[in-house]
Order: sequence, then structure tokens, then C-alpha cells
Amino acid sequence: MHLFAGRRRRRQSSPEPPFPTGFVGHRRAMPKNPADVSPTHNKPVDSSPGPTFTERVRSLAYPRGNSGSPKKNEAQNAFTPDQDSAFKLNIVADLSNVRLHKDRVKALRTASTEILKCSSGTVHAILEAAQDLATTSLWLDARDAGLALLVATAAHIALDDITRMKLFELITKSAVDHSSSPDQVIAIDKLTRHGREGSFLQPRLFYFISELLSSCFIAANQSRVDKRSTSSRSEEELALASLLSLLANLVAYDFRVIEEDVSSRLLTRLIVICNQTMAESDFEGAISAIRAIVDQAKVPKDVLKPLIDALCYTSYHKEKLRSEAQACLDVILVKYEDLEAMKLLLRNLSVPSDERKAALPFIRALRGALLQLGHIYSSDQNLGIAVPPFDELIEALRGAATVDHGESSKNQTTLTLILETTALLIKNDNFVKTLLDSNWICMDRVIGQVADVAVVEQETHQKYDKIKVSSPIYQFACSTEIESSSVTDEMEQALQSICRGISDIYSKLTLEKQTIVVHVLLFLGKIADPEVLTIAVDYMQDHRMVFPPDENWDSHLRILADRGFYDTSKHPLYRLRALKLISEVYESVKDEPEETTIFSQICFPLVLHAEESDLALISRLTGFACKFIVDTDMKAFDSVLERFVDFAAKKGFPRSTGIRSDLCEAQYNATSSHLVELFLNCLPKQPEKARKIYDSLITIAANSEVLTKTRLDSLKLLARIRCDPGGHVMVVSMPDTLGLAALLFRTEESANERYHLSTTANRALLLEEISRPRSGRSGVNDSSNRSQSNSRTRSTLGEQKFEQPSPLWMYPGPNGLPQDPPISPSHLLKAYTTEEPPQTAANLPMWLSLVTDILEYGGDWEIYSYVLVHLPSQLTNIALFARYISQVEKLHDLVVLQLQKNKIFEPPVGTGLKKGDVALCLYHILTVLIGYSGWFQPQKKTDSTVHAFLIGIGMWDRTARCCIHALALCCHELPRSVDKCLSLILTKISQIISQSHLAMDILEFLVRLARLPAAYQSIEEDQLRTIFGTCIGYLHQYRGKRQIEGDTTNSRSANRLSNISGESFLPPPTELPIEARKEVPEYVYTLAYHTITHWFLAIPIDDRSKHVGWIAKNLAWKDKSGNEIFEEQSQVTLDMMHRTAYLDLGETSKPSRPPDTGGKIIEKMWVIGMSIVTIETNGTTGYTHITKRQASGTTFSLYHPAYDDLPAHHVGASNQATSGRTDPSPRIYPNHVLLQLNSTISPMPIPTQPIVLPDDVHVKRAISTFDRIDTVDGHKAGVIYIGSGQKEEREILANDKGSKAFDTFLAGLGTRVELQGATFNTQGLDRESNLDGTHTYAWRDRVTEIVYHVPTMMPTDLEHDPQCTSKKRHTGNDFVNIVFNESGEPFQFGTFASAYDLVNIVVTPEKILVRPDAARSAEKAGKSWTGSLEACYFFKVQVVCDPSLPEISPAATAKIVSAPALPGYVRQLAIHASVFCLIWSTRGGGEYVSSWRSRLREIRRLRERYANTATSANVGYPGMGTAADRGGARSYVDGDDWKGTHAMGGLAEGGHFLLSLDFTRWT
Repeated sequence: MHLFAGRRRRRQSSPEPPFPTGFVGHRRAMPKNPADVSPTHNKPVDSSPGPTFTERVRSLAYPRGNSGSPKKNEAQNAFTPDQDSAFKLNIVADLSNVRLHKDRVKALRTASTEILKCSSGTVHAILEAAQDLATTSLWLDARDAGLALLVATAAHIALDDITRMKLFELITKSAVDHSSSPDQVIAIDKLTRHGREGSFLQPRLFYFISELLSSCFIAANQSRVDKRSTSSRSEEELALASLLSLLANLVAYDFRVIEEDVSSRLLTRLIVICNQTMAESDFEGAISAIRAIVDQAKVPKDVLKPLIDALCYTSYHKEKLRSEAQACLDVILVKYEDLEAMKLLLRNLSVPSDERKAALPFIRALRGALLQLGHIYSSDQNLGIAVPPFDELIEALRGAATVDHGESSKNQTTLTLILETTALLIKNDNFVKTLLDSNWICMDRVIGQVADVAVVEQETHQKYDKIKVSSPIYQFACSTEIESSSVTDEMEQALQSICRGISDIYSKLTLEKQTIVVHVLLFLGKIADPEVLTIAVDYMQDHRMVFPPDENWDSHLRILADRGFYDTSKHPLYRLRALKLISEVYESVKDEPEETTIFSQICFPLVLHAEESDLALISRLTGFACKFIVDTDMKAFDSVLERFVDFAAKKGFPRSTGIRSDLCEAQYNATSSHLVELFLNCLPKQPEKARKIYDSLITIAANSEVLTKTRLDSLKLLARIRCDPGGHVMVVSMPDTLGLAALLFRTEESANERYHLSTTANRALLLEEISRPRSGRSGVNDSSNRSQSNSRTRSTLGEQKFEQPSPLWMYPGPNGLPQDPPISPSHLLKAYTTEEPPQTAANLPMWLSLVTDILEYGGDWEIYSYVLVHLPSQLTNIALFARYISQVEKLHDLVVLQLQKNKIFEPPVGTGLKKGDVALCLYHILTVLIGYSGWFQPQKKTDSTVHAFLIGIGMWDRTARCCIHALALCCHELPRSVDKCLSLILTKISQIISQSHLAMDILEFLVRLARLPAAYQSIEEDQLRTIFGTCIGYLHQYRGKRQIEGDTTNSRSANRLSNISGESFLPPPTELPIEARKEVPEYVYTLAYHTITHWFLAIPIDDRSKHVGWIAKNLAWKDKSGNEIFEEQSQVTLDMMHRTAYLDLGETSKPSRPPDTGGKIIEKMWVIGMSIVTIETNGTTGYTHITKRQASGTTFSLYHPAYDDLPAHHVGASNQATSGRTDPSPRIYPNHVLLQLNSTISPMPIPTQPIVLPDDVHVKRAISTFDRIDTVDGHKAGVIYIGSGQKEEREILANDKGSKAFDTFLAGLGTRVELQGATFNTQGLDRESNLDGTHTYAWRDRVTEIVYHVPTMMPTDLEHDPQCTSKKRHTGNDFVNIVFNESGEPFQFGTFASAYDLVNIVVTPEKILVRPDAARSAEKAGKSWTGSLEACYFFKVQVVCDPSLPEISPAATAKIVSAPALPGYVRQLAIHASVFCLIWSTRGGGEYVSSWRSRLREIRRLRERYANTATSANVGYPGMGTAADRGGARSYVDGDDWKGTHAMGGLAEGGHFLLSLDFTRWT
């Protein structure tokens, strides 16, 4: 062998830019000339770098000095024929064998340079001359130069086919070793024009390329071994890449089908490359070549399996080439329609049983096969690939799952691919029909193995030992599920996808396949989506497997419970669906005792599950438990109830939602709601269970660790507990709490009003405050749940701030209770225990302790505010707490302490509330506790109550009104305590008179107080002055407003009071009705005068005169012009003081006529000042009746002069003879009596002289009209009794009698009076024929009279008057009706339809079994009170008005009033309401005029009519004037100036002194 044979030449390579053909140039060393080297093999070869391989090729293809394309360059630089011939002769001669070796090599190199300029003949001649050097020369430089010539020649474009064939033969023979392969590749590439023109060389070219592939691959691998750390590719690597690209082009551009042996040889070489290479470029070139071959020809069977294996291997191993490899496989699988290729592909999924631990290449091929299957089944289009039966695919996948990869992580990768492939197979719409027609017998086993869940065949589990073989899930019952901890997230996702795919086609499956699906889903319960898993449950439901009469229903139910619910690893929604089906089973068996027992044995442990923590599951579980534990034994019930309490304390984000929401609604635990439902179901018949549930609800509500909404569910029941008079517990559906709820903006209306009243600036400030960090433990909420407080119920009082919560309760809102409560009270569960017979009692002391703790220690604002709003309403049910006075006292003492010490909790920032609002709610609680005052000992507790209300008048802005209302009630209930604090109360009131919205409440309170002497026994003069000063202050406010607005408009602006006790909203004036803006000040104006009147009459008679001057002074006021004005109301008030300042004997009555002595009765009338005086005198005896009619009343008196008999020596009178008259002349006239009582000889100013009234028809008519006007203000009110269960107006008015309590109440309202012949104003009741009954009740003092229209005292004739219209014509025309409601239902305003029905005072008896004094005695003795029923010792009083009216009563919110105080309290409410309604009724025009003012106006009319008619009796004398000019006297009217002088003890008008002395003018 030649010494160079097999020798590897040393080369250097460097990266070059891409070659146009896709090649990358090579850098190689040029061999030395033989003349310059030693012939020995030890002579080293020159390693100096020559031109790069790319440069060499370019120099041949594109000669230097030229630019452009090869064709263009050759055309421009080609030899001329002469040049061509000369060059041919020279080169051929130099290449002759006779020449020296170095000359021949030199000639080769010269030829290589100029070969492209030569003609085809010249090229052929040169090749013939140089073929021995290029193919058989033993000299390396000669072979190298020859190969260079071949490469250069291959680029020649004008060669004929013979020359090109000759050139191909030389190229194939030119290689010395593997290192020559790159040059050969370049030459072949040039010769075939980059593979486009190689068909003329076939098939020899493909055989040569197949051999060249082997040598290039060996050379490339060897170069990789040699270079190792060098990152750039070597010449050999680039040559291999070029050859693979050339092969792909040759196949692609050759339209002839490749012969089978050729394709087999090529594919075999390419498979070797894929299996043995590690280079990315090798894989890329080989896959491209394979793709070209399989596209062109069908793959020979001898290489089909290796090729599929290689492609699968490449598909997994080289992710970048996966699409190309899969495309190759697609072509192969399409061309083999007989499934042969597909079966070979599936064989990659398994290995022989003795080779389970597979090698890495096989594992990669296996995974590639899985990827290919996934690619096939993931395509939305039909690729035309023949699909094997579903069962074969599943079996192959199962086989793949059994392969042992050696490491669990590697197993998981393969298993994930298997699962993903299975999911794609099931979900592909193109294979649905195949899928549906296949046998699914192995599906559950495959999924079990793939999911790494071993299904171990065992004997039937003991829990399912009764299950029959006939059961569709018998196999499932006989297996045990062993869970794996090695299921990755990817595997879980794939399993979920499988389940979703199955669910999509589930409805199309046969029953057998559906059963298999159920098996699969039951195995995958802990992984699959809940929506999919419900298929298994639906299967059981649809086929009624868990319902009787299925023979296996109990075993199926146990399976459902065990595998569907008990397993906490399964998805919560799946468990919820299982639980729902279990609940449906219970509904179907609950009426069958035997089945119910079986059901309880199976499902009772559900409730006792110890590890349950999901909120949605807890809520559903407790709801389910409530259905069947009602009838369980007490031991089991106690266990369940204990679990309920534990469940209620669970909190967190429910897994079932799949969303972590910060909203409190997502944090809902419905345990309390279900307990409430259970309580309502147990209440009628199972008192012991109801009692225990009640205790559990209190425990839950007291636990600050429980979610707020869950605690609220408990409170909603606890706050609705009431009892009847017998102590039987009941639940009200809607407590009377809307007023206080609106106060805290917990009604939609008040919340919207608050929003509209908030300015933009206020809202910005609010947001700023909310975002500001808050300190303090109390009320600090969980960051993940703003409604859940982390604070404990008991916190320090120094930390009294709440964090702003999300509103969890509003009115109107969702129903407070999960179901409607029982209509009737429970006759078994009571509010207290009795000795005989023993009864079950609710733990009300525990409840009172809880609310006391909540009020004392604060905590969660939602809980605290709920108690604030709902506790007052519950406390009004005194019978409920009558036996637990010590706890009520603690509550009372706490509320009083917090109010007195200002230990009020601060509402959350952002609620728009202040401490005063919290205080207001506390005051409402304390107001209700006034009703319990009879139980409190010692007296100082009641004193502290009054003192707390006293503080509230000035401490907080919004509490004054509520406190004044409460003090009004205290005047009736706690008069002694009010008396003790009266001075402070009056001082506080005088300090807030500037708050106009309180004027009505203050004045009503003062009027009420004036009628209750027991409440002001120790009142002093300075306190009286404070009262009068307060009234005068309000009068000044009214007058000031009227003066500003103008008398002509007579409109009074005022704030519309809200329907919330103690609260005054101030919306813009345009939002208020005009009537509301007008009438409230008018009412205040009237009340101010009433207050002055009542308190003046309340003063002892010895002290009244001390106040007259100051009052009279301030009753006058000045108008805009400075004129002093004395209003009508001021005049009648002064008139009242004039009549009563020195008189306290009451009213007088007209005496009988004087005895008939034969004397003539002479009557004469005068208007004297603002009174009408009538004097009736017996002209003989002088016996005189004097009637003085004033605005405030009429006084009757007698005057009888005591004349002595004349002495015996007295000369008789001669006037009879002088006059010539024969009849006896009167000896005394009324004029004399007037002069005796009203005048002396002192001159009397003309303006003040009495006005003589003529004895004519007009005067008599005026006097008659005057006398018909009452001397007191008259009012009327209906008193209506509503019996048990009555709702309709007709049946209510048909009552002809009331209860004993009603009769007692009625008797306290007034006095029973007879109607027939009555002299007082009966307010429309018949006084002649008893058409409206024989009697009624009425009440009167020196200022007011009220007559009651009582339907039960009126005749009832349902036969002729079924609608009771004879009664309705009275009550229907009353503005005010007092409703005594014993119906047992809340009274609805509008029951009595009438346009005049404006105010209803509803009195509801609160019957209890014990009086306060008896209860106190029993408590001191340590015993329970067991006495008899005391009827209606307490009453709930509430005033409800027509919506058009503003709030006008201190009882707008319900008040608890004791029986002794009730009549007086209600009567005063009725009188005030009547006064207001009389004023309200005039809002369309005019004004309300009292009876006193009406009488005053009649007097004024007489004065104005007859003031200028008096004349002197001496007009016949000279200078005395005539009758026409009143004797020369001037006429005066009100407002005229008068001037005069003092004379003779009187006043004489200037210029009319003598007229001032002439008393005959006015007598």
C-alpha cells in the first residue's frame, strides 16, 4: 500500500458564511510538490493554511476579477476558438506522461484555473489527459490537484452529457480516503446543479451517495472526537450536512420513482445516522432526506420498522425536529393502509416481558410513538391514516404503562404521555364513531395503571358483603383503591382531560360502556373535574341504584358514601354532588321506618366526619343533617349538635369555588342557618332538642372566632325569640326594628339618603380616612375577610374603635330566617321553668349575658350593630325576661354606665356614623328598660336611669330628642326620679332651644309634665321662670321667622322630621312637601302658648301673680316698624291669667233666676274691655245676676245689695207721683250695679268707657253664638278594640264589648258620662235619643276636653247595618284613633280606611304571669314565681301616622308602659296628636283657631260694631251735643293715639274733660 494510504491529513477549519448552495466552506492544507518533499512517509506535510475550501470553490465557479453569475462570467471570459485551441494543445502537452511529475501537477493547477473558459471539447481532452493523476496517482499532491480540477470542471455549464458522465466517473474514483469526501460532495453538487440535474446519472448516483453517506458520517464522527471542545463545525461535518441536503434535492427533483433497493440502501444509511448521531445538524439533514424519500416512494418493508423506530426516537429526542419527524410518520402510515405501519408503531409501546427495564433509546422511541399517536389524534382534520381498533390502542397504551424506566420520574414522563394520548384519542371528533363502536373492557384497568393506582383483586369488602353479582358496579365493590402520591400535575391535568372527554360522549355510550366510565370516574375521583365526576353519581341516580326497591340499594348507598363523600381527597364539588344524591335518598325513605333506620346507620357518620374543613361542604352537610336528625335519639342528636358547633367555627376559602375571593360572601358557613332551621322544626314538638339548639346558637354567636355571617345567622334567630303571656316561646318573622336600622343606615332608603347627602369633598375625605392605617385591636378584621373580626368578644374598654366592615345585613334584604317560623307559640318550650308540671325552658339568662358582653366589650361591628338595633324590640316583650331580673339589671347598669361615663364605642370609619349614633341606640335600649323599673331595687337605679337621659340631652347631637321622649315616659313611670332631676332637666332644655327641630318635643314634654304634679312636687320659682322663658324663646323664634317671611304668605319653613325616633334628616327644602315645611312651626307656636297656660295654672295660687308681669311683658312683640303687637293668642293667654291669677275654684255655673217678688227683671249688656258683661237685676229687690263672658271662660256671679229697712220716720219717695205713672217704678237698675262695681266719680277716658249693647236681635244672636263656643279646646278620638285574630274593619267595628284589660284602660282614659241631655260638646254623639249609645268616656281639665268615640259602647245592628257605618261615621271622621290591639298580629295602618284617619295610637297588651313586686319577693326568697296570670300589666304603645305626616309623637318607636301609667300617657299622646291634626287640616288655607281665640273674635266684633253708638243722657242740654255726634265725643279704634291728663283720680281726655265725667254716656 502507498505510504499515504489511510493517512489522515491535518487540517484547520474556521467558520464561514453560508454558501449559496447551502454549503459552508472548509479550510484545508495544500499538499507539497513531490520535488519539495522527501518520499519517506515520515516527512511531515506542510500544515500552513492555504485558501479555504469555500474560496477554492468560488475561485473555480466565479474566477477572480469577475463579478456576477457564472453564466455571465463565462460568456464574457470564454476563450476565442484560437485561444481555446492553443490552451488545449499546451495543457494536454504538459499533462503528457512524458513530462516530469511536478510539471504535470503544475499543468493541472493551471487547467483548474482556466477550465471554465474552455470549450466542452477542450475540457474533455484535458480530463482524458489528467485522469491518471486524479484517480490512480500515488502522489498526494497530484491526486489533490486532480481532484481540484474535477471540482472546477463540475461547475462548467457547457459540458455535454458525455463529458459530464466522464467527469462523474472520475469523481467517484478520485477519493484517497474519507478526507476526500468533502471535495467529492462539492463536485457532485456542482455537477448536478445542486441536485436539480442528476437524473441522467441514476441509479449510479444514489449508490455512490449511499456509500458517500457512510464515509462522510464516519469522517464527521471522527472529527467530532478529535476536536471535542471546539464549538465550530469541521469540514467533515459540513460535508455531511451538504451531502444530506444534496440527497434531499436529488430525490425531490427526480420525478422517477426510486427503486426499492436504492431507497432501502439510502434509508438504511439515514437510519444509522439518526440512531447513532448526537449532532443536531445530522438529525436535521437526515430527517429532510427521509421526508423526501418517503414522499417519493413507499418505504420498503425491510426498513419499515427501523425507520419508524428512528423517527419516533427523533421525534421525542429532538423537539425542534418533531413536526418533521411526525410528518414523515404520517406519510408512512397513510401509504400503509393495511395498518402494518400502525401496528409497527404500536409495537414501540411495549417490550418483551423479560426486558421490562428498557434501554434509553427504546424509551425515547416509545415516547416518540406516544407523541405520534397524540399528533394523529389531536388533529382536527382527517389525515387519512388507518386507525386501529380502540381496544388495540388501549391495550398498547396499557402495555406502555408497564415498561420499567428505572426511575420513577422517568416513568412519570411516559405515563403523562400515555394519559395525554388517551385524552386526545377520546376527545377527537373524527374518531367518535370508532370510539363508540369499540369495546371498552380495558378502559378502567388502563386508567388505573396509568394513574399509578394499583387495583388489587380481593374478596368482597366486608362493608359491601351484601352486594349481589347482578350489581353493575360489583367489580368495583370487590376492589380496593390504593392511592398514589406520585401523580404529577401534568398527569393530573391529563387525567382531567380524559374525564372531560369521556363526559362529552357519555350520553352516546351504551349502558355497558357507561358502567365502565363510572368505574373509571370512581377510581379518578380525587383527580377528575367535579363536573365530570358527577357522571358517576348521576349514573347511580339515573339507574336508581341507591333507591329502594333496588336489591343492592343499601350497599350502593354505602359505596356512594365511602367513595363519594367520605374520601376527603376527592374534589369538593364531587363530594357535594354525592351528598345531594344522599339527601335525595333520604327524602325517598324518610317515611319508611325500616329504610330510614338503614339509611341512618350508613349516613350518620357523614355528620361526624372529623376532618371536614371546606365551607361549602360543611354548609351542605349540616343542611343535610338537619333533615334526618330531628327524629334521632337524644344521644345521637347531642353528638351531631356538638359537631355543628365545631363546624360553625370553620372558616377559610372554600375549595369548591376555585376562586380565592376577598368578599365575605365567599366566606360563608351556613351551619348556623341550618341550626336555625332545625330549631324551627323542633320547636313545636321537641322542646328539649330545641332548647339544646338554642344553647348551641348562643355558643356560636358568642364565639368571636366564628365567621361574622355565621354568627349573624345565629343572632337573627336569637333576636326574634318572643313568648306569649303564658311564657310559651315563639319566633317572629320580622322584628319591629326598621327605625333603628335606618338610624345606622341599614335600610336601603336611609343608605341612599346618606349617599345623596354626602358631598364630593366628604366622600374624598372618607376615602382618605379609610385608607389611613388604624390602630386598636377591637374590630381589626382578617385581611382575607373584611367581615370577619379577629378580635375577641371581650376586649379592653380603652380600645373602642371598629374597622369598617362590609355590610352583611340590611333591610329589606334576604329573609332573616331560612324558613317561616311556626304560626303558633310552642306549648312545650317556655321562657322559664315551672315546678308543676315540669317544663323545658330556653336559656334566656345565657342570652342576656351574651348581649351584655357584646355591648360591654364591642368586637365585630356587624355583630355589635345588629344587637344595638334588635335588642330594644326584643326587650319590649317583657314576659320573655320577667323571670330574669338580675340579668336585666346587669344590662341596665351597663347601659347606664356607658352613657354616664361616655364609654361609647366608635363606629367604623366610612360608615358615616358617630359615637352619638351608637349612644342613641343605647338610649333606645334604656328607654325600653324603663318598663322594668318596677323590678329594680333600690330607688337609686331609677334615679340613674333619669340621670342618663338627662346627660343625653346635651352630650350628643342626635340623642336629645330620644332622651326627651324617654323623660316624657319617665314622668309617668318614674315621677319621683324626674322630680329629683327636674332642675337639671329644665336647665338642659333651656340650653338647646336654638335647635328648632327639638321644639315640638320639648314643648310636648313640658305640657305633659305640667299635667303630672307628682313629677314636679319640688319645683321652684326659678325653674318656673326657666319653663316660661323656654316658651317665650320659641315664640320669639316663630315671630322672627314670620316677620322675615311676611305675614301675607303665612308660610313657616321647617325641617321635615324623619320617621326615626331621635333622628332628624335635613334634605334640601325642595325635597319636602310644602305642608311639611309650613305646619310644624304652627304647631310649635300653639304648643308654646299651651305650655304657658298649663304651667301658669299649675302654679300655686299664692304665687301666680308673681309671674304675670314678666309673662305679659314678653307676650308682646314689635313688628318691623317698631310697633308693639299683642297677638290674639297672647291676648287670650293674658285673659286666662286675668281670670285665674287669684281664683282656683274652677268654673262657675249660671244660678237660677232670682226669687219672684213681683219686681221686674231688668237686663242690660255692655262690652267692657275684652269682655261682655250682662247684668240682670230685680228692679224691686236689687237681686242681680252678673255674667261676665271672657275669651278664656264665662263667670257667673250674684250681686245682692244688703239694704236695710227704712226708719219709721223716713219720708216716702215722691218720684211716682212726679212722673204721673200708676205702676210701681223699679227701684234699682243694672246701670247702678255696673257703676258700683266698675266706676267712681273719677273721669274715665273715652277709649276705655264701656260700650252699651242695644237690646236687639243682632246682639242676642251674637251672644247665643258666643255661648255655643266651648270655654276649653275640644278634641275627639276613637277608642277601638281589636279582638283575637281580627283583621277586617267590619269585624272590628262589630265588637260590642272588649276585654277586661280594655275596660280598665278605657276607664283610665276619662270619666264615664251619660250622653242623653249632656251639656258639654259630645263631638257629634247623639244627646237626645241614644242613637250612639247611652254613655261614653270623656276627660277635661281647665284648658282641654277630649271625648272618646268608643264603638263597643255604641249600638251594634249587623242585620240592618252589616258594615257598621253608624259607628264608622264617628271613628271614620276622627283624626286620631286609639287602637287597643289584642289580635295577636301587628296592626297595619290603613285598616280603617278614611281620609281623616291620620294618627293611630296602637296599644298592645304585654301580658305576663307575674307582677314586679311579686317577682321581687319570690327572687329574694330564692323561689320561682308560680302565681296566676296578671292581665296586661304592661303595654306596648306605638304611634303610627299617615305617610304624609311628619313624626309627631314620642311614641313613634314602641314604648313599654305599665298599666297604671298607660291611660295618662296615651291620653296625652291623643291630645297632642289631635292638636297637630287640627293644625294640619288647615294646611290648604287659613289657620287653626282655638276656642278661646274664637270667643275673643266674637267680643271684638261687638266692640267694632257698637263702639261709636253710645250717647249721653243729657243731649237736651245746651252744649251737650246731639245723638248723631255722640254728644261731641271722639270715636277710637285699636292703634289710635290718646292724650289726656290725670284728674280726680282718673284720666280726662284733653278738651273733653266733662265728657270723661259724664258716666251716663256708657251706662
